[in-house]
Amino acid sequence: MIVSLVRFVAAPGFWDWPTLVLIPLGLLGADFVSGFVHWAGDTWGTPKTPLVGWRFVRPFRFHHAYPLDMVKSNFFTTNGDNVLGASPFLIAPLFIPTEPIGWLYAGVFVWAIGAFAMWTSQFHLWAHMKNPPRFARVLQSCRLILTKDHHQKHHKLPYQANYCITTGWCNPFLTAIRFFPAMEWVVSRATGMTPRPDEGGNDPEFYEKIKAAAAAKEAEAAGTSKTQDAAH
Repeated sequence: MIVSLVRFVAAPGFWDWPTLVLIPLGLLGADFVSGFVHWAGDTWGTPKTPLVGWRFVRPFRFHHAYPLDMVKSNFFTTNGDNVLGASPFLIAPLFIPTEPIGWLYAGVFVWAIGAFAMWTSQFHLWAHMKNPPRFARVLQSCRLILTKDHHQKHHKLPYQANYCITTGWCNPFLTAIRFFPAMEWVVSRATGMTPRPDEGGNDPEFYEKIKAAAAAKEAEAAGTSKTQDAAH
């Protein structure tokens, strides 16, 4: 990301008004990409789907059952997968020429998508935190990143609203034009696949295992606490 930015800044055409437009457009693009990926994870397949089920689908469905679990994650766990997912948008600008000017602007736009998309999981986490850092609250109050009240609309059954989780800017427009229902119709017609085959976006068997494991941990923690109290 830094190497590409240095290349672009060194180009004479960078210091012109289109750049001021392209960078916010990149943030808008990052928001749309986050929504599209989120929708795909929520809508198609189950945690048992070969290849992508456990690694891609499962985290989205798990998050619906335990939305606050992510606030326990460290910085690298929170952002690692997202940075890898954004890497095509960060790597591509390295190979986009800075001349003629059209290529430079294309490179800046793609770079901006990657530069903002790589922090989507962090913005998402802050939207779930009761007390996010002060600078995060400032960004939220300015509506520059995802806000808690906006994102909470997604965490209501059947989890089919407000998929975009970088800023949330795209959600009102995509909802108004029924973009994701239309996409579901197209994919179903083309492939025969059923959206949300596990009702409500949940795999009952998967969640029963998750809840049983959580209950076992709570019981173990309670037992440990009683043992310590008895020892004292």
